[in-house]
Amino acid sequence: MSGDDERDQWRSVPPTDDDLTSIGVSVRRAVLSRARDGQRTSSRRRRLRFTGRVGSVVALVALGATSGGVALGLIPSPFEGTPQAAPTATVSAPPEQAPTATPTPSVSPVAPAPDTGPPAAALPLSCDELASASALTSLLRAPESYGGLGPFMPSEAGVLQAGGTTCRWGSSSGSASASLQLTVSPDVETGRAWVTQERAGGAADDGLGDLSAVSCSTEYALCDGSVVVGDFWIEYHYEESPGLTAAARALLADHVGRVVDVVRPLEAGPGWVAPAASARWAPAGACATLGTATPMSTLLSSPEVVDTAIDVLPGTRNGIEQTQDGSWECRWTVPEGVGTPEGVLASMDVEIAPGAGWAWEQAPGTFGDTSDSAQHVAVTGAQDAVQRCSTAEGDSCWLDVLVDDSWMQVGYGNAVPPDQAGVLAAVAESVIAAR
Repeated sequence: MSGDDERDQWRSVPPTDDDLTSIGVSVRRAVLSRARDGQRTSSRRRRLRFTGRVGSVVALVALGATSGGVALGLIPSPFEGTPQAAPTATVSAPPEQAPTATPTPSVSPVAPAPDTGPPAAALPLSCDELASASALTSLLRAPESYGGLGPFMPSEAGVLQAGGTTCRWGSSSGSASASLQLTVSPDVETGRAWVTQERAGGAADDGLGDLSAVSCSTEYALCDGSVVVGDFWIEYHYEESPGLTAAARALLADHVGRVVDVVRPLEAGPGWVAPAASARWAPAGACATLGTATPMSTLLSSPEVVDTAIDVLPGTRNGIEQTQDGSWECRWTVPEGVGTPEGVLASMDVEIAPGAGWAWEQAPGTFGDTSDSAQHVAVTGAQDAVQRCSTAEGDSCWLDVLVDDSWMQVGYGNAVPPDQAGVLAAVAESVIAAR
């Protein structure tokens, strides 16, 4: 079968439930394996443009498998838009004269309270609208969007609260796959600084928007790019397997150019206002400033654990995710090369999204957990807390905490077994008491 024939078959091969379960279990296995190894990730603060993306290649290929019959556009196909009806003129009758009302004393208006509910994206387009307006079918045939890999996380809430929009599309069949992620932010000043930094590091100028940079790797079959245009900063990531062809790179450049044309005239919406109580969790610097009332080594009954937290910064996050996410992701762990006895926790992660109480309700949904596994637990100083356990790769538990209208997640990646889950509430209480 030729490559083109294989790609054409993708249109009619949707993923099965078993496929989705397999993907979820694989991802959960990777998370728990990393936790058991006790690896420190603070050394990966600076994302390497190519080598730091190896894990991303695997993750996004897996993501593409969930998209359901999406075909890769290696061969350009015309965008099949829906014809629009011709506009018709509407003649309005002159309004009737309203009777004159007698003026009455007015009361000074009261300023409305700031909206601290779920944030609205600064980009006034949904992902589906952006795909249609930019003719995504010229890059990916019959594209379908998909969400994040795994459950909704505090870091995602942090990007949304900064007005960010993230769109993902992908396709996969057999050994071939493709995926595209677009992230859009209203912070153009940071975007300009980021693009300038990327250009200084060797990224090329593709001439798009007001300022742009792009880097492609044929070795890893991917492209990363940044564009500042009008009120917005766009980050994009494209992958193709088994290889990135020159034709695909040209199609990608054309598509990003259309996205830029769509976004250029748009105005960014108003920013989100955080609830006042969440100011108690506003980051004051690195995770080293996040303390506990009781030393973490004592809480975990693990003397080898260092009692100062380190920053967990995944190396595959794009510029917007790195600079706009207002959440904390901190880890207390043993030093590199130091082991712990069997059954003793070697690390503990705490992630906090200030002001994301609106997102706390969306915490359920990870691989292997069910409503039966969720139970409310008492956490001193918190508004509420729910303990959840997963069976995707061995039994492990974590805690989602609502505190000061903010979302704290404790132990998600630490493989805490059910018989040790009580330590999660103790850790949360200690962090809350020290804030």
